[in-house]
Amino acid sequence: LFSRLCRFSLSFSALMADPPDNNAYASASLADASLADASLAAAAAASSATGGAGIEGWPLSSTRPLSAKSWGSFTNLLETATAISQTMPSDAMKAMDDYRIAVERIAQKIVERTADPTEGAFIEETFAYKRLKGVCFVGHVKTDLDSVAGAIGAANLFDGLACRSEDNLNGEITYVLNEVANVEVPPLFDDTAGAGLPDENGEKRNVCLVDHNEPKQMVPSLASDMGRIIGCIDHHALSEGFASSKPLLIDIRPWGSMSTIITHLYIRLSSPISKSIARLLMCAILSDTLALRSVTTTDADRFAVAMLAKLGEIESPDTVAKQMFKNKTRWICNLGPYAMVRGDQKDFTVEGWKMGIAVLEVTDTTPVLAIADKLLLELRILKKEKGDRRGKENDVTAQLDFAFLFVVDVVKQCSVLLVCGGREYALASKAFPGCEFHVAKEGMGKAPGTTIALNQTLCDVGSLVSRKAQFVPALSQALASNFTCHRTRVTDPSYKQGTSGALLDRVLSNRQAEVRVSLDGQQLERDVRVAESALYDQKW
Repeated sequence: LFSRLCRFSLSFSALMADPPDNNAYASASLADASLADASLAAAAAASSATGGAGIEGWPLSSTRPLSAKSWGSFTNLLETATAISQTMPSDAMKAMDDYRIAVERIAQKIVERTADPTEGAFIEETFAYKRLKGVCFVGHVKTDLDSVAGAIGAANLFDGLACRSEDNLNGEITYVLNEVANVEVPPLFDDTAGAGLPDENGEKRNVCLVDHNEPKQMVPSLASDMGRIIGCIDHHALSEGFASSKPLLIDIRPWGSMSTIITHLYIRLSSPISKSIARLLMCAILSDTLALRSVTTTDADRFAVAMLAKLGEIESPDTVAKQMFKNKTRWICNLGPYAMVRGDQKDFTVEGWKMGIAVLEVTDTTPVLAIADKLLLELRILKKEKGDRRGKENDVTAQLDFAFLFVVDVVKQCSVLLVCGGREYALASKAFPGCEFHVAKEGMGKAPGTTIALNQTLCDVGSLVSRKAQFVPALSQALASNFTCHRTRVTDPSYKQGTSGALLDRVLSNRQAEVRVSLDGQQLERDVRVAESALYDQKW
């Protein structure tokens, strides 16, 4: 029994881990850890008798060493899929087609294992993941589908409580929850007993973070009470600000989606994946990997999509993905400039420089760039508002040095960058050398400030599409390479604003650019008349 448990512990994680070299691999293959010895012996004998050919043409190993190679036909499924994946385009239907045989075999094994769990699953659930039972799972603010789906999937797996981090969900999330997966919207963290509020016993549950670990991305009420956090399931780099006073259960993997990790845990723990959960997790992976076309996509993600589509009875993941992105684009374009800049925006600090990076993923960039002048203004205001101290004098040292908005075309797999000022241009030109700069909006008459030219307000960054894997690393590397420009850091005592920046500060402090709900109640809108004059004309 001990020998079999050891073999299981090595098998599935080894198959799903990213390899140390650049060889392609087909991960997410379920290790057949609980095949009976007699069955393996019979399979090996059959293989030997047929000159090495096994079931349906799959060769089988005749030995059982203490490694992933001991898992017979599953090893060969993996090797065959690896050979296929070396030339495989990164799209959902190609993954479905190329992994079809392996997926059908492994999906059947998954169903069998839920009825007859492996010894390894018993060990994992009893000792490794026991502390996640019954806890609250919540994703990051500026929430996305991967964050919401991961919370729901994890809560379903560990009999816990799924919560959403904020009230408003984007069109992609609501479409998937309501029309694809048929899953209820999870309750709001701050309004839920046991999560943000005490339960009937006056207690709050422990919390497992999903899809984030940066304190700034946590629900604010949780960020001030981090002692409740007992676990983290994520696919982002570990933040410098994330620390704990006690050991945590942390599962962070370099995959394209956190929902791929949740899928892996279902299989590892021999837990059944319902059709609704399969569809939800599949959609989340498609969303985070831009339908498996993003540079962050791994074979673990491709295989998971193919398998979840099989379990979720989805014939065409590509069709679902296209509809998801259409709903998200429609929702984004109806938000208005204020929310478009803030909807998916994250802050980063490198060498003391502070930058905010917002991303809009759309099927057509035209309606976004049609309001580029208003988006540039919102980016400049966003930098200022980071120093807002709720009615007190604005803290300049808390403002951002840079604010960027990348507009990603998920159909053409390319992006453009809106550049709102001279500092942003200085950094972007170093981070993306060779990329062309243009006027952000046709007919736009003036530049946003005195340190940037009109034809420097839009940068074509080409095939770059990922904030995590491409945008942030490029900008961070430029900042870390002794970056200097015409301004010092906002935290520097000698920092001095330019004309436009100083005027915008006066506009905001005098409450001349207030945000209100539109008459139709559909979006937040700003009175920009005075602010536009300050930015584009340097007048107040």
